[in-house]
Amino acid sequence: MNPKKFDILDLIPQRTPMQMIDKLVYADERSAKGILLIKESNLFCENGRLRESGLVEFIAQTAAAFTGFRNKTNSSSVREGYIGAVKNLVVIALPLVNAEIQSEIVVENEIVGFTIVTGKVFYKNKVIAECEIRILVSSNH
Repeated sequence: MNPKKFDILDLIPQRTPMQMIDKLVYADERSAKGILLIKESNLFCENGRLRESGLVEFIAQTAAAFTGFRNKTNSSSVREGYIGAVKNLVVIALPLVNAEIQSEIVVENEIVGFTIVTGKVFYKNKVIAECEIRILVSSNH
């Protein structure tokens, strides 16, 4: 099933103003890619640039969209997740408002309600940020 066929709001629990991914463009068994156009109204922007926290949130929401996509293809509901820890964050550049950035995540491990992903953010095919995120996934209600 193609993730591009889904409206992003069907894959993630976040809503405006916290939505930090516009489209999930690729997904396989353990990885996914997303796109975000940085708008001036973005909560994570300051002085015309997306801040470090916005880059981390973009990676986390790519993971959320990936999980939502997997759940939708398995007829499960979309579940909330919470960032438990961020490790080894490297930020090379802060992208400007109106830039389109891409994300890439790889699920490294899923254990006891935690999903561990490594993620990268790209601008014009160059890595501008990367980290590992531990996400606590809530149980279905």
